[in-house]
Parts: sequence; C-alpha cells; structure tokens
Amino acid sequence: MSPIKPERKPDILSHYSGKTVLAVGAHPDDLELGVGGTLARLSRSGARVVMAVLSIPNNLRARQEEARKAAEILGCEVRFLNAAKCCRVEDLKNHVLVGMIDGLVKELQPAAMFSHCLANLHKDHRLAYEACMASQRLRYFDIFCYSPTSCHAVNIAFHPHAYIDISETIDAKMAAIRSHASQFGDRGLKTDHYREASGLTGGVIGVDYAEGLEVVRMRLN
Repeated sequence: MSPIKPERKPDILSHYSGKTVLAVGAHPDDLELGVGGTLARLSRSGARVVMAVLSIPNNLRARQEEARKAAEILGCEVRFLNAAKCCRVEDLKNHVLVGMIDGLVKELQPAAMFSHCLANLHKDHRLAYEACMASQRLRYFDIFCYSPTSCHAVNIAFHPHAYIDISETIDAKMAAIRSHASQFGDRGLKTDHYREASGLTGGVIGVDYAEGLEVVRMRLN
C-alpha cells in the first residue's frame, strides 16, 4: 500500500492569478530588496506584476538596465515613470507624483498594490508611500506595504501583519538584487545581508525564508 501523500496547501497568492498587481518603488532596487521574493511568487502564480520605478537619482541608463534585468529575473514588467532624466521623488511636486500613480491605477486596474511603508528614514520612500495611499480613493484594491529598504544598516521599527513564504523564490530575489551592481560595493551592506534578513523573517513563521508585509487593506472573500 503506497503511503498517503500530504495534501498540498492551496497557494493564497493564486487569488491574484489572471489579475494585475502593481508594485511601486521610489528607486530601482527598492522593490527587489523589500518584496522581490513575493513578486516572483505572484508572477509564478499567474499574476501580471508591474514594477513601477518613480525616479532614478543617478547613472540613468545603467540603473535602467539593471532594473530591466532584475524584473526579468522575477518574471515581472518594469515601468520607469521618469525615464528621461535623473531626479529624486522629492524633486516632484506632490500633485504630479500622485497623478503618476493615479494614471497607473486607471490604466492597470490593479487587484493589489505593494508600496513602501511609512516607517522609512528616506524621504523619497515616505513620499512614495503617501502618493500610493492617495490613489486608493480611485477604486478598490488590496494594499500592502513592504519593509523599509536601504543599502545602509539602519534600525527602523517595522511590525508586519502578514508573512509570505519565499523559500522557493529566495534565489530569484537574490539574483535580482545582485543585478543592481552599481548600488553595492561602496555601501554599508553586502547583498548577502538580504538573504540573512529573509531567513530571520522566515524563522518567525517556521520556514526557511519569508518577507513581512503591513496590511493596509485586504478583502477576504
């Protein structure tokens, strides 16, 4: 008699299969650092994942190419909302920034959005968060915030409400992060830090690797 195989648990992210998920980052690499494993899982679950990059502060062409390579690794699309020149999010007027996010929401009609969280030291990240929160007035979609991102060692309180097991996509996350070679070398953290951090987060829920999310709004059917 053959042994009974354990029933495979349904993938909760398959809820977004066939739908569009919008992920917003202030700069190239923010999404990969904060939620890259989750975005890869969403893509593998059948979602269309659009990674929107609000600004590129320097090395415009090189960083665009790095972002394209990272998005390809994760199975996502990438959009550069200020593709013609280098700038920071704080260089943009608030109504312009909100208008850009609104335009994406109207075009893509996302089922979910991933945003920076408010608990960030980087002003650009906080401005990106505020613009994303403003967009929820347009229509209903689930909203999640990912952990603070930085290439420097910083101590910021972040208290996730939900955890995503990324054990099967940690290698894709790390490869996507390494694609942003221009951001590592002279910075305070090496890329291995993000694998270790994902391992610590995974320990909270008893898996090898995980990412934590703040739940701003989520509909449970």
